[in-house]
Amino acid sequence: MWFRPVPPPEARDLFDMDDSQSPGRYNTPPIEFDILNLFRQRLGENSKLHAKYINPAWAKSMQLIGYDRIYARAEGCHLWDKDGRRYLDCISSFCVSNIGHNHPAVRRALADVLGESLPNLIQLDIPLLSGLLAEALVKRIPWLDMVFFANSGSEAIEAALKFARCVTKRPRILYADHSYHGLTYGALSVTGHAMWREGFEPLLPETKAVPFDDADALERNLAAGNVAAVVLEPIQVGAGIIIPSDGYLPRVQELCRKHKAILIFDEIHTGFGRTGTFLAAEHWKVEPDIVCLSKGLSGAMVPVSAVVARKEIIQGVFSRLDRSEVHATTFGGNNLAMVSGLAALAVLDGENLLARCREMGEYFLQSLQPFTQKYELVKAVRGKGLLIGVEFGEPKSFMLRQAWTLMHKINPGLFAQAFTIPLLEKHAVLTQVAGSNQDVLKIAPSLVVTREDVDWFVRAFDAVLASTHKFPGPFWEVAMSLAKNALL
Repeated sequence: MWFRPVPPPEARDLFDMDDSQSPGRYNTPPIEFDILNLFRQRLGENSKLHAKYINPAWAKSMQLIGYDRIYARAEGCHLWDKDGRRYLDCISSFCVSNIGHNHPAVRRALADVLGESLPNLIQLDIPLLSGLLAEALVKRIPWLDMVFFANSGSEAIEAALKFARCVTKRPRILYADHSYHGLTYGALSVTGHAMWREGFEPLLPETKAVPFDDADALERNLAAGNVAAVVLEPIQVGAGIIIPSDGYLPRVQELCRKHKAILIFDEIHTGFGRTGTFLAAEHWKVEPDIVCLSKGLSGAMVPVSAVVARKEIIQGVFSRLDRSEVHATTFGGNNLAMVSGLAALAVLDGENLLARCREMGEYFLQSLQPFTQKYELVKAVRGKGLLIGVEFGEPKSFMLRQAWTLMHKINPGLFAQAFTIPLLEKHAVLTQVAGSNQDVLKIAPSLVVTREDVDWFVRAFDAVLASTHKFPGPFWEVAMSLAKNALL
């Protein structure tokens, strides 16, 4: 494929050798290890293994809401369980599988590289593939110049915060209320939701939350002149798919430039085409100084993240030869991650997925909007591209309002969570709540979703909504059972 490295003429004989000719060949008997056979033999032990060795609380919560399905296959925006039932995946691995599960182009690219004995993780070298992916990203974000590669979204945020403090020589970082930027200590320190922070404080000093979509509040904090960076999600995903007013982000950019603070956009969820443009920032014609990417860049295959920044920032961090490794990560820029990113970009372009995302997103929103009038529990439908939130609201009718109030007294997030259960159980649609204690259902299928898939979701959503408006009824029985378990 176009991104496969081409060796110089004097080295091509090494690439053309079979294993028996390779001077670096392993002279040992082949190891008998059949991972596919192991997977098939042990499939079904998922919950038991997680409960014993990984996270028993997570295993129990998945069982309580019926999400402990045993999936055996995934392609595009569909999943199949071990019994062959097909599901519509409207989570897309938290916006990781933007190009769909197991895309053949990414798999083929990885197989091509694994079929060669390419140098990887030499560390004291200058690898080609990371240079190629950096070049490809900068071409798509032309106001930025250079890239640092890591492995996860949290790592990208950590790097961006360090870079900002390093080059500005300032201590303070501003972030938005109800934001989500990750769970490592630096990222958590700029995550504005108490649930994620509980039990882990004190966090990094000199970080402060300001209200989202309030440029005046931001300006008051910037005026002190000691702010290194402002870090924002252009759309607050974990707060309920909150889209700012049109003038907010351009005003933020203007204020950051005025007060010489670095503007960091966390595009980990919203980037890589999720909103119909490569970056969500493009909707507002904003050019942040640093963009953090991950999730979709992986092609849903190999973990990867990227900090794309202005040249002055990267050069300000790696400012001398003795500081050339002042920030690094062992597996950053590894071959498989870079190949996944390059292949995912090729798919994004080759299948015209940005335009497809805009088209399907518009169709999705148009199909869902009528429910705000049809059902009293639906308060609002909003989104950009294929990042959509349906907000539920307190109903007016007496019996429904009583049930709603009771559930919210037990736990503010129970209603929306209860809503996901019949969607999966009765209609084979996988969805999630848009953040902790949110009355918002998040809908984020892969960008390869079809009109037939959208219609499938809309029919299922309509049926479940109809059931929620019948009290007493099966939906409220499930909801109250979930509420009782939440008190345990």
